[in-house]
Amino acid sequence: MTNNRIASGGLITVKRLAIFLFLSFGLTFAMFFIYVANFGWTIETDWYGAMAAAAMLIPTIANILTRIITKEGLDGLLLSIKPKGNMRYFVIALAGPIVCGIIIAVLSALFLLPDGSLGNMISNIDVPEFLATSVYLIGVTIAGTLLGFGEEFGWRAYMTPKFEELFGCGEKETKAGRILSQTAVFLIGGTLWGLWHAPIIACGHNFGTDYPGYPWLGIVLMCISCICFGVYLTSLTKASGSVLPAALAHMSINNICGAVSSMLLGKIELEQDMTGQISSGLAYPLILMSVMSAFFLITGITIYKLRVKS
Repeated sequence: MTNNRIASGGLITVKRLAIFLFLSFGLTFAMFFIYVANFGWTIETDWYGAMAAAAMLIPTIANILTRIITKEGLDGLLLSIKPKGNMRYFVIALAGPIVCGIIIAVLSALFLLPDGSLGNMISNIDVPEFLATSVYLIGVTIAGTLLGFGEEFGWRAYMTPKFEELFGCGEKETKAGRILSQTAVFLIGGTLWGLWHAPIIACGHNFGTDYPGYPWLGIVLMCISCICFGVYLTSLTKASGSVLPAALAHMSINNICGAVSSMLLGKIELEQDMTGQISSGLAYPLILMSVMSAFFLITGITIYKLRVKS
């Protein structure tokens, strides 16, 4: 009897997960199909920004519709948060991308630009301007948190817990078993999240279109990045007990990392065309995504380990 109940519960979870993924992918891909049919595979249109923003809200719509269709109710929304002890995760969500952006700029100056670029960048940094710009970026990020919530309320507040139920992440008797099951969730969930981005990657988002292996290489790189980002965003959600820090962190990753690195690289005053060098081919986007992925993977693992110990 017990095994039957477990099997029944597993089937219900699979059903809910399948409906959620069908809605998330179906609605997003249908919207981009209409866009591409009218404008082609490009981000150089007045409509692209609106389409990309609308797509970010679809996982939340899928979460709500799945709960209605399957009569799941409002359990496990992950919306409430206790301020005591959890405000630090909002600080991490805003400060982490600034640090990551600085690292990206340093590595770009060292490996993509001529000798002396790093010293040139450092000598031309205007600290008050840097701080003011960072505050501005933080303000823009906070104002746009609804879009980050649009994705996170779907991926982290619905999809990830469902995969954790299926893999029994909280039921493993050994530490190794728990790590393996959680790793499987990160790999599968992150890959699905990355594949969901396939239409915008094919349009040229993040990596452009002028690189070997377009668009498949870009999609693969996006999947790898989403696996790493997923570890970070899931760890924030688990540590705080709420998806709200992850929503803020999502927009911080989108808005702050690249903007901070571009601002610092703009301080390099050389005769060479710096903009042309860092944007040619896949070089700069690859460094950007690689550093971001490594940074947030390490940060996520650290948060996860600290949470387990506490």
